[in-house]
Amino acid sequence: MGIELLERAAEARGRLLRVEQLVSAGGGDTPERGAGFLLTFDAGRILIVADRVHEGLVFRHIDSAEVLSDIQLRALDEEEPWWRLAGNPLTGAWLWAEGEGAATGSGAVAHVRLQFREPDQNPKLVALLYEEGSVRVANPHPES
Repeated sequence: MGIELLERAAEARGRLLRVEQLVSAGGGDTPERGAGFLLTFDAGRILIVADRVHEGLVFRHIDSAEVLSDIQLRALDEEEPWWRLAGNPLTGAWLWAEGEGAATGSGAVAHVRLQFREPDQNPKLVALLYEEGSVRVANPHPES
């Protein structure tokens, strides 16, 4: 399963409750870049990690805390852009990239955009991109 997890959360209008970052062994993570991110919605949890082999993003539904028992997480509740999005519903999720589309040469997803809030309610966009072996969080330009 891939981006369909995010699409389902958007269809359910899942409210974002928390965002946590996977703490990588090598360190050097910033709130904007890391090995992966765990998005917790009122409708469930989705782990998004970097796949270095296929140079893309991997999406995984997390159905129990046991799955995360060996993973160290850091809360990003007070970091940009997450603190502004907490409590807002996910209303859209789609692939996006300039030119060729959002898939890499191997067919892996390299760039996903998320929309929080309805279009008529001052929507907020967030991009998750595979970049140099990690996941980068960015604020995409509204005109993109």
